[in-house]
Amino acid sequence: MTRVLTRLAPLAQIPPLTTHRRDLVILLTAFAVTRLFVVVIGVLSMTYLDSTQGEEYTHLLDGGPALDMWYRWDAGFYATIAIEGYDWVNEQQPTGDMAFFPLYPGLIHLVSGLTPTGCALSPYLSTCATLGGLLVSNVALFAATVVLFDLVRRRFDRATAWRAALLLLVSPISIFLSGVYTESLFLLLSLLTFWLIVRRWFLVAIAVAMLACLTRSVGVALYPALLYIAWQSPPQQRILRILLAQIPLLIFVGYILGAGLYVGDPFAYFGAYEQVWGRTAGNPIEAFTIYFSGAEVALFGWHPAWLDLILTLIYLALAVLVWRKDRAWGLFTVFALLIPIASGTLSAMPRYGAVIFPLYIVLALYARQIWSALVIYGASLGLALLTISRFVTWKWIA
Repeated sequence: MTRVLTRLAPLAQIPPLTTHRRDLVILLTAFAVTRLFVVVIGVLSMTYLDSTQGEEYTHLLDGGPALDMWYRWDAGFYATIAIEGYDWVNEQQPTGDMAFFPLYPGLIHLVSGLTPTGCALSPYLSTCATLGGLLVSNVALFAATVVLFDLVRRRFDRATAWRAALLLLVSPISIFLSGVYTESLFLLLSLLTFWLIVRRWFLVAIAVAMLACLTRSVGVALYPALLYIAWQSPPQQRILRILLAQIPLLIFVGYILGAGLYVGDPFAYFGAYEQVWGRTAGNPIEAFTIYFSGAEVALFGWHPAWLDLILTLIYLALAVLVWRKDRAWGLFTVFALLIPIASGTLSAMPRYGAVIFPLYIVLALYARQIWSALVIYGASLGLALLTISRFVTWKWIA
């Protein structure tokens, strides 16, 4: 029992990252350069490309295009929740914002410095919340890059670690990773979960996985991996770890049921998700068959779109490669893909898949040769340009 308790040491004793200072400086420089690239492409797109017009396509009232470009699609929901709280809480009835989990908007509220008249940087609450969201997301993204680098360096080698980190920084979903979305926070929490397990800090990893389950619904995809890791533990630790592995799942289920009971329907989360967002749990086959049913299919944009199908198939193929490298990573990857697919649509799958960290590691392993690196990085940058230009001009992409 003493050995088990040693592994379940206090949070204050979390082991530090061992990434060298020189590596951190280079990573920070790469981070800054790639973020500047995203902003420049975004501003140019807003300047020279046509934007979708309409009352529902809102813009920030100050800050210029370099700030306004981030206030798109789900960013408005997160900003509103951070400012006003959840509609389902305020109105005590099912609403569309039940689909958004509480950790990210809660952090935005904490760091935005919101007051009834705005914040120190702007009199407009939406601008304050957007600035807070950008701060949370970009701090999380840089931290995730560092953790990814350290995790891959430990498992493989420094060269592979650099390739993986760079792939993340030029990700096709860079606009979402740096924007007012949960992607970078979830990426950081899922990476930290596995990094802590490698460092033999299982209890702290469980706590981080709990936070991931309060960030995105796909956070529950960590549960099978945690259960597998617990089962593989030494006999004297196995039972305790299996019990601990149930906590993130219980937190996830408890939040959904608790929110549902508050509005008078334990399953209100699923009902709101279906009615407002068009996602029906338990219908994964239709997500693929619709492309061959005679329905109109666009190249990209609102579903169904060929880009969603192609990238989903690529993600599933990469998941097989991840499975061969590491069973725990493979379980996480497979379930993180199957959960959104099970909603019956592949809409937004380019975004959902590109936040799964083992995919970057596998791609980094296959980018050793110059020709393969050119293909992988070129495709990533091309998709990033497409995603940025459509996102900032209010055109659906993921």
